[in-house]
Amino acid sequence: MYAEVGHAVRFVDVVVRQGHPGPAVPAYRHAAQKRVDAIRFVREEDIPWDVVIDELDGRVHAQYGLLPDPAYLIGTDGQVAFYSYWTHVPTLRDAIATLLAGGGKGVIGEQRLPHPLAALADGWRAIARGLPQSADDMEAAAPGSTLVLKAGSLAKPLLAPWSLTSRHWSRPRVAAALLIIGVAAVGLSLVRSSRQLRA
Repeated sequence: MYAEVGHAVRFVDVVVRQGHPGPAVPAYRHAAQKRVDAIRFVREEDIPWDVVIDELDGRVHAQYGLLPDPAYLIGTDGQVAFYSYWTHVPTLRDAIATLLAGGGKGVIGEQRLPHPLAALADGWRAIARGLPQSADDMEAAAPGSTLVLKAGSLAKPLLAPWSLTSRHWSRPRVAAALLIIGVAAVGLSLVRSSRQLRA
């Protein structure tokens, strides 16, 4: 999306906290840790836009509502024109087009509906960085969630194109996606069980 609209929109990422801490990526205790992690993020993800670092206490994140994976559009008048609770590229693309069509000003609204397929297809990478603690934390909050994310990463070639559509999904499409994830999760569970039996 940056390649499409980066000439007209300034992108900024804000490093707020370590979402899935673990031995290799601990929770931040010092501003220097955040800085090192931000530099790693820019390098590993090849980020061409600005990345800024929130205060250690998460002051900026708190002012914007502490959403888990938000996206905000700030108009040329400095006002929040649009925000989404869970970033979804097609929805964000539409909001940017609407804002630009209005001269960069105005209130577009919000998007509260989660679009979890992108997180299912790509979410395992964040968990993998913080293993094993990140997986333990997720399992404590939502049993089975790490298995679902791992299965989603295995099914990424099938899920990724669907995650980038802005159309609402039909029931057969939802059922197909759940079937793909379910089959991958069952397969992973069987592999894990057979390894435990051999140990």
